[in-house]
Amino acid sequence: MSEWFSRLDFAWPWAGVLLFVPLLMRFLITPQPQESEQVRVPFLPQLAEALQLNLAAPKPSWGARLLFWTLWILLVSALARPEYLLPPKTLIKPMRNIVLILDVSGSMEKGSGQNEQTRLQAVQQTVRTFISQRKNDRIGLVIFASQAWPFAPISEDKRALQSRIDQLAPGMIGQQTAIGDALGVAVKLLDNSLEMDAAKMAILLTDGNDTASKLDPKVAAQLAAAHHVMVHTIAFGDENSSEEDKVDTGLLTDIAAITGGHAWQAATHRDALAQVWQQIDAQTPEQVKTLGLSWHRPLFAWPLSLALLLLLLFVSISTLARRRV
Repeated sequence: MSEWFSRLDFAWPWAGVLLFVPLLMRFLITPQPQESEQVRVPFLPQLAEALQLNLAAPKPSWGARLLFWTLWILLVSALARPEYLLPPKTLIKPMRNIVLILDVSGSMEKGSGQNEQTRLQAVQQTVRTFISQRKNDRIGLVIFASQAWPFAPISEDKRALQSRIDQLAPGMIGQQTAIGDALGVAVKLLDNSLEMDAAKMAILLTDGNDTASKLDPKVAAQLAAAHHVMVHTIAFGDENSSEEDKVDTGLLTDIAAITGGHAWQAATHRDALAQVWQQIDAQTPEQVKTLGLSWHRPLFAWPLSLALLLLLLFVSISTLARRRV
């Protein structure tokens, strides 16, 4: 019982001052005498005594006073808005901010080796699955080619992120590859996140080598490490290609090593890429934190209802008494 009262509180405790208003009205305000025409009757006291009449002004009975003060206290209590502080509830909050850094250069239009799917289409399909499995993480998106752009803010809105994934197209922001700039944009995006105490992680996927960055990729990796951002890298493409845009697995391995992440080599077909996402998901299990919140349950309806019930009962009893008379 004592614990229940310890959780009782009033939202407007200053309303308790109104309890003293009736006393102030009684002692501070004197009734003004009313002028009226009267007839002097010298023998009125003797007549009243003979007829057993009570000429004194009627005073409120103790029952009426008790009823008044009970109603007044109940109404003032309701006005003060009593509240009960409920025990804290446990909420699950995500503890990790993830940024997907996806290559959308022109080379992502090449076939992925299965069902004539392009590389970007294979990435889109596997990324959607990865996002759907990260229910308790906040995820953002950075895309890069000749330039790097934040394409989706870090948030828990997975549906909006999936919609942005569907809008990706090869060569939409150029044909070259700016890995260092993309990593720098991701670090800035993570630093501007509202949840500063959450763990930070980035997943970099590319099928080429750095050809357009203004920020050196290794310098960007050191910047990420300084800001406590773990970077996982995925080399998606043929590293034995003789073309200029062949995937630079050595650079991606160095980026992952500098930031404490892991580097993966994925074949160009969808199933192998899906296995890489599964490995990333297994090495980065969901981390959640619990946050206890206490809610206030309003109780003003109880004293207000009791006051109305007493008033209704009093009126009903008074009406029945008058009818009997």
